Amino acid sequence: MSSPQLVEVLERAQILGHIGPGEIDSYVKHAVSHLSAADPAYGASWCDLGSGGGLPGLIVAVERPDLRLTLLDRSSTRVEFLEQAVRQLDVAGNVEVAEGDATELAHSELYRGAFDGVFCRAFGSPSATAECAIGFLGGTGCLVVSEPPEVSPHRWPLKSLQALGFAGVEIINGPPRFAKLAVATPPGPDVPRRWKQIIKKPLF
Repeated sequence: MSSPQLVEVLERAQILGHIGPGEIDSYVKHAVSHLSAADPAYGASWCDLGSGGGLPGLIVAVERPDLRLTLLDRSSTRVEFLEQAVRQLDVAGNVEVAEGDATELAHSELYRGAFDGVFCRAFGSPSATAECAIGFLGGTGCLVVSEPPEVSPHRWPLKSLQALGFAGVEIINGPPRFAKLAVATPPGPDVPRRWKQIIKKPLF
């Protein structure tokens, strides 16, 4: 059962257009499944890439107060909402909200290789998500991405993932479905590229 405060926060996110229509409880259940698929170690540091309306980041913060979380988004409007939500849910002690372009923050001293894991629900294409996320991940980290219900064998090509520095991909069928990508080697210094390059010339 979701807390009244959490429901209120997510309903406000819906009104503001930060999350889509649908039952709030279904969003919470999906986020809890996302957390289960990620299975973070106690006290680990995780990032919610493109947090938007706080899915799954805000739910993870409530479910796992031991984790250190960074909710990252490039929109000042969404960041303002997330900062208010963090205060309302009384999770400010373990949650940071960061505003900025992921392709730039992934090269900053503060965030480069700083996380044990990255959550991602709806950031971008698989190629863009993988390229941006690996810049944030430490040497034993993993990216856990929400997947569409239909199976596509070409969605995460192994050779392209290995070129970025991932070991490969594990599909957690659920439902809901998730892709789990573990880091094998640190990414090159030019990864990720600038956003315009990522969109213009995707790696896969």
